[in-house]
Amino acid sequence: MKYLSNFHPEFVQPLLVGFKMLDKFNLTFFDDNVSFLKRYWKFLYLVPFTVAFITCMSIYMINIFSEEIDVTEFAYMVPVYISFVTGVIKATIVLLKRSDIKNLIYHLGNMWRTSNLTDKQIEKKKNLLKTLKYFQLVFYWSDIIGAWQHLTTPLLLVLFRTFILQEDCELALPFGSVYPYDPTENWFKYLATYAFQSFAMLREVYIYIGTDFLLMTLSAHLAIAFALLREDLVNVAPTNIKNGFCNNSTDGQQTNEESYVKISIQDFICRHQKLIELAALLNDVFNIMIFVNLLFITIIACFFGFATTVARGIVEMINNLVAVLALLLPTYLLCYYGELLRNESLRIADSAYTNLWYKGDVYYQKMINIIIIRSQRPCCLTSLKHVPVTLNSFTKVLSTTWSYFSVATSIYFDKE
Repeated sequence: MKYLSNFHPEFVQPLLVGFKMLDKFNLTFFDDNVSFLKRYWKFLYLVPFTVAFITCMSIYMINIFSEEIDVTEFAYMVPVYISFVTGVIKATIVLLKRSDIKNLIYHLGNMWRTSNLTDKQIEKKKNLLKTLKYFQLVFYWSDIIGAWQHLTTPLLLVLFRTFILQEDCELALPFGSVYPYDPTENWFKYLATYAFQSFAMLREVYIYIGTDFLLMTLSAHLAIAFALLREDLVNVAPTNIKNGFCNNSTDGQQTNEESYVKISIQDFICRHQKLIELAALLNDVFNIMIFVNLLFITIIACFFGFATTVARGIVEMINNLVAVLALLLPTYLLCYYGELLRNESLRIADSAYTNLWYKGDVYYQKMINIIIIRSQRPCCLTSLKHVPVTLNSFTKVLSTTWSYFSVATSIYFDKE
């Protein structure tokens, strides 16, 4: 993380949690100066562990479909299996787009502003960063607690029933899998297999939510940059120079510590173009991952919801319900920051109209008109560069999930 020391702490701090989670799966961005072996040696055990885990689980899933189906087990294992596969896909995308993500962070960090801001800009940035911090805390702890709850509940129940209640009970694992040995034959094999499953699934959880953390934070930073730029445009000094741009005005609005220096229309256009390019790069990097997220989240949430209704006890019911909430939260935050980025870039047009453009010459007015026209094509996150990601997307996810859930429960209870 030495590379990030070049940037301001308020820019870096929100990114650190995502970086630390991605590092659990050996996905790093700022270690170009180290050798290839030192950078990727963790994959020597992470890849075999992941392949072994997904292979054992895949064989188990095949057995579920080929034999008489236990509805409760089926409803629980399908979303777990899809979640793990989704995490692997997201890790692959981030690994392939590593250099683009690094460039995006580098240029966005260089554009991060801490000086020459009005009181209004300082307050807006402070509120947006505070909201981001709050969302990150809720997102992180809800998902981590949910993951540990799923992983530890079977073991705690086995220990409680075996050593407290003195009952003979089956040694239950967190997830169904097929192994070349019997994992419940003795305590050693049981605990070793339990540790293997927990290690593999925790790595999947870290990569699953770490990529969402990174996308959410970068989207938030871009939205903040657009929000600050909007205020700059309101304060741009109109020029009456027909053949060029005026210099920065010095009769700016006063802040608590220093004078705010109005930027020229030329400076604004340069910053605006750069932010548009960075927003396009962000979308290029993550649009496939967004598609994967939105494609599978309805299926995963639907099956976890269905598993809640057919659960064999209150513990299973709570586990599945927590899983639904933990999955929907990052989807909401993705859509929220997609909406925020879209709105802040779109409102550049409102700021352009608020500017005292009528006091400028024809050349200046044409520049303002071009800015308004360009801003009416807002920057936004998309799914496969086609469908914009906004809060309407989250509404559609909820609606589709509920539809699938209603169909599944209707079919199941009609058969009974």
